[in-house]
Amino acid sequence: MLSRYERRRLHEIERWFEENDPRFAASVKHTPPDPLTVRRRRLAIAVALLGALVFTTGLLSANPGLIFVGISLGVGALAVRYLLLDTPS
Repeated sequence: MLSRYERRRLHEIERWFEENDPRFAASVKHTPPDPLTVRRRRLAIAVALLGALVFTTGLLSANPGLIFVGISLGVGALAVRYLLLDTPS
């Protein structure tokens, strides 16, 4: 955690950059996401949707194996999506 002085100093530096080099300040504030990370997030969501489909199929066919696989796929993919791929930006 930053002290009050450090936060104030950091805001002063940020304001200086916004006034003197607005293009640089904007580029630092709004960095584009890494394409590989975006692809991995989309893949994790697709696997979670596949898990939901397998789970629903298992429920409709009363097959406990499909239900387990569907739950495993869904929970695993969502865990990867929200726990491993969410990096501070």
